[in-house]
Amino acid sequence: MPIKIPQVKSYKTFSKEGLKKTFAPRNFVKQMASDGFLPVILLEAFVEGGRTYQAYQRGGFDEARERITEEFSGAVFWLGGVTGLNWLFEKLGQKLLKLPNETVDIASDAVRNPLDNFLVQEVKKDGTKITRDLMARFKFAKVISSVLLANAFIGFCLPKINQAITRSYHKNDKNKQQAQPQDDFVKNLSMNDFEQDKKDVTFGGGWDLLTIANNFESKRNWKLLSVDAGTATGRAYSARNNDERIEILFRDLSSIFFYMFNMNLINKGLNKLEQGRTSRLDPVSANFATEYMSNYIDTKDSQKVTLEEFKKEFLGTEKEIPEAIKAKFANGSIINLKDFKSELEKLNLPEEEFKQLIENASKMSELQPQIKGQSILTKGQVADIFKGGHINNPEFLKEFYKDNLGTSFMNKYKYVSQDKLDAIKADLTAYVESIVQDAKSANIKEITKDVLNRASKKNFKLNALNWGTGFVISAAFLSTIIPKLQYLITKLRTGQDNFPGTAEFREKQA
Repeated sequence: MPIKIPQVKSYKTFSKEGLKKTFAPRNFVKQMASDGFLPVILLEAFVEGGRTYQAYQRGGFDEARERITEEFSGAVFWLGGVTGLNWLFEKLGQKLLKLPNETVDIASDAVRNPLDNFLVQEVKKDGTKITRDLMARFKFAKVISSVLLANAFIGFCLPKINQAITRSYHKNDKNKQQAQPQDDFVKNLSMNDFEQDKKDVTFGGGWDLLTIANNFESKRNWKLLSVDAGTATGRAYSARNNDERIEILFRDLSSIFFYMFNMNLINKGLNKLEQGRTSRLDPVSANFATEYMSNYIDTKDSQKVTLEEFKKEFLGTEKEIPEAIKAKFANGSIINLKDFKSELEKLNLPEEEFKQLIENASKMSELQPQIKGQSILTKGQVADIFKGGHINNPEFLKEFYKDNLGTSFMNKYKYVSQDKLDAIKADLTAYVESIVQDAKSANIKEITKDVLNRASKKNFKLNALNWGTGFVISAAFLSTIIPKLQYLITKLRTGQDNFPGTAEFREKQA
């Protein structure tokens, strides 16, 4: 059977047998909702096409050529510059500073500290010990150098190269008219000119050196914003006149919001309206949980279960953590597994329940690496151990987190924020609770596979709708509305609707 029900019904064993692989549309929506680069890259397809078209409508070949060159070339460094340079400097550090080849995350919280795990045992090739100060200085120097180099190319080198191409073009063809659109140019454009999954250089997107370095090294928005800051400054400095400078600053600064923040805010707002909370379980995780719950229904001869039994079986029963155990939490967030077991022994619980709690605690402690050789539990995990229920079962949670995050959350040299894991777990709990609540609202007394499938489809549709709405709004502003406003500003200031970058050539022709 996919699900085994032991005698102690508060705790369940888990099996992935029978769980189906999530299909592509759900994975796509999940990636659109992530803090990765896919949403930004997809926006680039619209940005490059829209901005190049808008540029041609106003400034003809010159402005369109500059836009597509700037958007495509800048995208490479805006999206991948800091990441690529980080990788290069990491290799140089391993070679020049004799650092080991192991790549170690430097972020930490009360539950995970990859750098401490690394420093406990690592020495350089010459036999000297690697220190925290050495790692901090290296990581900080690495990310700052990466940011500065990416900014230098996008903000200073690329604009000068673009301007030089335009000057060369005018030098070789002085009779070419720039102000009016040319039908032949539009006809000769290939679809490839408008379908690059890249980005304009414009935007992106008590602290110590390690904190700053980690943010630049691992967080998408920090990488993009760090390049944006230098990009906007460099482009404005490199502008050929004040009119072009004002356009650049307006375009680059106003676009930051729609690249990095708008989609998330729209999603949170719509979620709040639909369900009363700002976050929602992603469709891949919802599919995983639904398959598991469906397999549970398959173990019932009647292929259904009462609403109350379903709620208890999956959500467990709320129980207070014993005060003696609460007192053992370090800084209110973690407890040593040995201390937990020791305090549990003092509670004089029934033998079967005691054994089950000990077993679940041991398995729950495997969801994070040991700290200095000691297994730990978080406060939330301890609460789940006492609560019981399928979704609080450590065997289920391990597979659920793997499906969502891979195995990085258990790797002692990798960092996954415990807050992120807690948020995913909270969304899972809310998803199961929504199934119960929707059934009550529809006066459904029993949970069947059909009820579960409808819940999963609803989750997918709302995720797609909410993130899709944010994407469409961002694409519209970045590709069309912001360029039009940018051109309007110049028209209102100068009385002319021309490309400021070629003003000197028009003056010579006048």
